[in-house]
Amino acid sequence: MKKIITTIVFILSLSLINCSKDDEDSLCLNCEIIGESFDQLCEGMVDPDSGETLTKELLEVSKALFEAFGATCTLK
Repeated sequence: MKKIITTIVFILSLSLINCSKDDEDSLCLNCEIIGESFDQLCEGMVDPDSGETLTKELLEVSKALFEAFGATCTLK
């Protein structure tokens, strides 16, 4: 019985470690215009205005749009 519990705990800990790696891989958009920064937008977040989940493609389009209006943006 002790071996079974130990094995289950070990497997659960491995799965939790694997899940935490997803957070490090998320892509975030940071923009600044005339010394003022915008809130950071990250892949997987819900857009407060439209209710859409942000994807890599939407972040890239937003970056291009903000830069067209003079902002300096980075995707990390």
